[in-house]
Amino acid sequence: MTIHILTFSNPLNIRGATKMDLELLKAAGDNLGFQIEFIFARECQIKLGKKPELIIKNINLDDIKILIVRPNFLVNNFDFKTSLIKQFEISGTPVINGSLAVSRAKNKLKTLQVLSQKKVPIPKTFIVSNSNYIDDVISDLGTFPLILKTLSGSHGNGVSIIESKRGFKSLIEMIVKDATSDPVIVQEYVKESTGKDIRVFIVGRRIIAAMERIATRRGEFRSNFHLGARVRVAELSEEEKHIAFKAVEACGLDVAGVDIIRTNSGPKVLEVNANPGLEGISKATNRDIAGEIIKFAVKKYKRLKNTKVKHIKD
Repeated sequence: MTIHILTFSNPLNIRGATKMDLELLKAAGDNLGFQIEFIFARECQIKLGKKPELIIKNINLDDIKILIVRPNFLVNNFDFKTSLIKQFEISGTPVINGSLAVSRAKNKLKTLQVLSQKKVPIPKTFIVSNSNYIDDVISDLGTFPLILKTLSGSHGNGVSIIESKRGFKSLIEMIVKDATSDPVIVQEYVKESTGKDIRVFIVGRRIIAAMERIATRRGEFRSNFHLGARVRVAELSEEEKHIAFKAVEACGLDVAGVDIIRTNSGPKVLEVNANPGLEGISKATNRDIAGEIIKFAVKKYKRLKNTKVKHIKD
């Protein structure tokens, strides 16, 4: 059986964490006896009309049994990319993760909105699009420092710590220049969790692994693995397991990484990742995370196939 993986990388320049993740998935497929074939978004065309079509270089759409999506793109200009995932779904291809789930998780604002709506605990948050309101934000969030995040960004990029009102105002005015600029996310600073968080890796309603990430650089408040954080196996409380599942369910993801911080008032979700990195958690937990994703994809394909056969017989 061939398993296809959709990636949004440049086929001529795959590097860094994306390259490592794809290599781990390819190796896992080989070890389990499945052929892995990559589909590059740049080599796909959508044809719309009386009969919508999806044209893929060197691949017949009917040969795709199941598609694992690795949405390694930022929120900027992502309409075509999520539409491409949607087109696979329209064409009848089983997809992991789906377009709606990816669109929720790739946009931090949407993620926080969904989590808040579903009563998943998150840090106190403001979405700021005008420097005129920073006094209200400061008054509500309390004393400095504060955490500022752009709507896009991954691996810790686009996250800043704000130490003063003057710095806060200057940064807002620089990022949110006019009505066409994206707003920014401003969150409370949780002192007791500085430089630490928990990444919970979920595949198909199962917690596959969990790791604690601890910043090692002096003065670094971000705990991302690719920023040099130390990683180790994390033991989860029942409450942490519950909110991790609740966050994934809210976003509708099959495969996800849920980032949780431990605070004096209980665990809170920082982020839900639709494209969680495989390298750090595989090393930290000594688990074949990529293999778990491949096995889940095969299981989902067989379940859907059996359901279809049963439906035809009935």
